[in-house]
Amino acid sequence: MYKKRKLDNGLTIIGIPLKDSKTTTVLTLVGAGSRYESDTERGLSHFLEHMMFKGTKKRPNAKIIAQELDGLGASYNAFTSYEYTGYWVKVRNQKKYIALDVIADIFQHSLLQESDILVERGAITEELNMYLDMPTRQIHSDFQELLYGDTPLGRPIIGTRDSIHSFQRQDFVDYMSQKYVTANTYVIIAGEVDTAILDKVEASFQQSGSQYDVPQKEAIQIQQQECNISIRHKKTDQTHLMMGFHTPSIHTSDRYIAGLASTILGGYMSSRLFTEIREKRGLSYYIRADSHQFDDTGFFAINTGVQNNKVLETITRIVKELREMKSYQVSDKELSIAKEHIQGQSVMDFESSDEIAAIVGMNELLLKKPFDLEEEMSHFMAVTKDQIMEWMITYAQSSSMNIALIGDISPTENQSIKQIVSAL
Repeated sequence: MYKKRKLDNGLTIIGIPLKDSKTTTVLTLVGAGSRYESDTERGLSHFLEHMMFKGTKKRPNAKIIAQELDGLGASYNAFTSYEYTGYWVKVRNQKKYIALDVIADIFQHSLLQESDILVERGAITEELNMYLDMPTRQIHSDFQELLYGDTPLGRPIIGTRDSIHSFQRQDFVDYMSQKYVTANTYVIIAGEVDTAILDKVEASFQQSGSQYDVPQKEAIQIQQQECNISIRHKKTDQTHLMMGFHTPSIHTSDRYIAGLASTILGGYMSSRLFTEIREKRGLSYYIRADSHQFDDTGFFAINTGVQNNKVLETITRIVKELREMKSYQVSDKELSIAKEHIQGQSVMDFESSDEIAAIVGMNELLLKKPFDLEEEMSHFMAVTKDQIMEWMITYAQSSSMNIALIGDISPTENQSIKQIVSAL
């Protein structure tokens, strides 16, 4: 069981003791990501994440910060999502106080210097170029844009070239003061945790001030009535595609049904899609299905890469598998394997201090309740074959399908794809 403290300034501290763990992870998680950005702030959340490692008064530049962490033998990084941003350091237990000091320092005292902004602008532009050269990565952004259009959930987290080059120091200062509020900030420490380290966390973050006005985000309205298709023509050896549909938010029990449905379809090597698309026909090297939920919406998606001249055949096979899930109950054996798989993967995730910190922290941030692994698994175990079939019938409709493609294919394939999907 983990320990939780709520400070007078609104900040939440979570301590997760892990018996026999040789590592400790310190994670600062704030409930602000790219979907909290205005039109003029596109990519600012991600840019700010980079700037937090560029220097503080105590550690004046990026090299000093990196050398100190490297000298600890630490793993460290940061991440920006649509609904949250995190900064973490993982070290052997003996170095946990130093890791905490670094995280507290960069989170509260980053200098955000104009000279660093100018340099990082170039690095992030090249990061953007890298993603555009990686269809396996870019397809996710294209798919999400197709799902949510010109809304904060449909825009790339990294921003655009124009927005990346437009930001000035005051933009970062204003964003932090408005979005990085203590009432929506969690400091999670997992590993060798006792009262002394929690007291140190509390003392280290007392300077965060008192801010209770949690930032608001734009609500997403889904009004899809027909199949949507986007094709990004690119000279490639294979076409990458992502197809799927809208689903309910993280706050519904549907997420357990969606998790099992995606696992049975494309969650492992004996899944239906892997067997049909790769093992039987050799149409692709990888194919996977996944479900994702946000605060007010969600989606179910299938992702693969195939020969350019095999796109229509592959989509036909995927549609057939979706139709089978709607027409017939999954077997007892399939359901049993999927449930055991989810339990096994979840337990393995809980073998690492950084994974545990992230899972518990995000649960507190997004669901506002403690994470209980046994309770979570009980929800998956309670899902029935009827529920999966009913869920697929409800959401896997041809009129709600979205398909994004990147490859050396013609836009004229658009109509052929729609005709295939109409069979769903």
